Formats: sequence, C-alpha cells, structure tokens
Amino acid sequence: MRNFHLDQMRVISCIMVIAIHVCNIYNRAFPNISQIDYSIAAIINAFSRISVPIFFMVSGALMAGREPNITKSLKRFLKYFVITIFWCAFYFIWGITYLNKDFNYHNILTTPSSKHLWFLYALLSIYLALPLIQTLIRNLSDKLLYYMIILFGISVFGGYILDFIGISVKYPIAIISENQYLLFFVLGYVLYAKKDKITIKTKNIAFIFAVCGIAVAVVTCAISFTQNAHKDVFFQYRNPMLVLASMSAFIIMLRIPKNIPQVWEKFVCHVSDNSFGIYVFHAVFLNVIDKEFNMPAVTAWFGILMFIAIIFVLSDISVNIFRKIKYINYFF
Repeated sequence: MRNFHLDQMRVISCIMVIAIHVCNIYNRAFPNISQIDYSIAAIINAFSRISVPIFFMVSGALMAGREPNITKSLKRFLKYFVITIFWCAFYFIWGITYLNKDFNYHNILTTPSSKHLWFLYALLSIYLALPLIQTLIRNLSDKLLYYMIILFGISVFGGYILDFIGISVKYPIAIISENQYLLFFVLGYVLYAKKDKITIKTKNIAFIFAVCGIAVAVVTCAISFTQNAHKDVFFQYRNPMLVLASMSAFIIMLRIPKNIPQVWEKFVCHVSDNSFGIYVFHAVFLNVIDKEFNMPAVTAWFGILMFIAIIFVLSDISVNIFRKIKYINYFF
C-alpha cells in the first residue's frame, strides 16, 4: 500500500539531489564566480543536502521494522548488486568515451565510476545486513532503541569533529560504527513509528530546520571566502546540523495535510515511481550540459533553477521511455 507522505519525500529529495549537483558546479567554480553567485548556490546546496539522508530515512521507515526474511533480503541485495554493476559499467564507458576520464582500476570497489553512484554502494551494505538490522530493531525496547541512536550520534558526530583536528577513530564502539547512512536508516524507522509521540510544534521544527540550513550555508561561505576557494567540509552528511535539518524536514513532511490537489498527487505518484531511475540517469544530462556549456556563466539565481528544471524534465522523460522497454526497465 502506497504512503503518500513517503512518496512525496522521494520526489522532493529526487529534485534536491539534482539541485546539489548543479550547485556543486557553481560552488566549485569559485573564485571565478562572484561571491553573490557563490552564496546563492551555497544556500540552495545547504538546504538540498537533506535529500540523501531522507532517502535513507524513507527506506528505514518502510523496511527496518519488518519481519526479517533472509531469502527476500538476499534477493533484494542481488537485484541491486546487479543494478550497481550495470550502472558502474555504463558510467565507466560513458566516462571514457564522452568525458575522456581516466579511471583508477584499483579503486573500483571503493570509488564508483560516477560519483553519484556511491549511494548504491551505501545502500548495498545496508541491504546485505538488513535481516540483522531488522532483528535487532524489532527486539529492542524504546529505551534501548533511543540508546542505540545516541551511540550512533556519538560515533558519527565524534568522528566528524575529530577529523577537524586530524585524529582518526581506530577503535569504534562495538556493533555501532561511524556509519551515518545506517544512522539515517534507523532514524527513519524511529521518527516514522513514533511520529504520534512527537509533540514539538511544527513551527518550532521548521525554525530548527531553517536555522540549521542557514548556519551550514553561512559557515561554508565564511570559510570559502576566507580561503578564497570552495570548502565543502560543512556539507558532509556527518555534520550534526545537517542531521538535525534532515530530521526536522522528515517530521514536517510527515505532517503535511492529506487534502492536497489531485494534480500534485498524480505528479508525486508518477515521479516517485521514476525517482530511482532519475537518480541514476540524471548525471548523463548534467555531464552533457556541464561539458557543452559554461554553466557558472549564467547568473546563479536564474541558472541554477533553469538547469535543475531541464535536467529533471529530460531525466523523467528518459526514464519513462526506458521503463517501457523490456529487460532495460529492470535497471530503472
């Protein structure tokens, strides 16, 4: 049975992922673009960073609390393993033939042929351990579940903060690891399952979301302007401010009224079905536009929105076509 709120999260996150990649091109062009253009891109980039955490949180909301089924989980893992190999091969060929890229074959297991495919790598690691995760979560009391999240927070945020002073964690907390994606997966389950127990007013949660997003953008601009080069350390998904912003956005979107226009409902259902395909395929159009045009030459307030719209529409149309082709549709 479909859940409109979770479908809507997929759609918004899908568009935001494209926004991140477009904004990255603008941000990485600094200092060859104005500080105003850089700031606009940084603001959109910062707020769009909630998209990846929300993708994992939606998966956690849907799967983390289910009855463990090793056979079903292994089938899911093998499916996405094949899909990952396909897209890695596709972007490997695409990179060599069109982008003239050089690949380090020794790093293929840790570095995908296109940067955005890292999401599939992270997803595979969760799917492989899914029966264990489900068993653990289903047998934990609320108190122990919250305790596990606290330990995840200490591990993830602690590692992030220690990186600033050049210290690496050699002895992680037992069972818990510095895995922010598993943290998001578990958070999605907890926030969705306990949504009725969250009593904080929506306006206060929206305030937290806004403050966190603005803070990430401001500190990114400050350090980048100071060093006269783009610094994206605060865009990392381990950043506590981004985690808090993602949690806030997740709760807000769960509370959106269900009496929505039918046009929007149809749009959400359509794009939600295409969201995975759009994610894996949109990089083709991004690469083409980036190579054939000087994207940062278009003023940020107009160019970013225009490029997002173009890439999204072309990707959606392409995925629509590919999903109707036998055998090919498996990979979308």
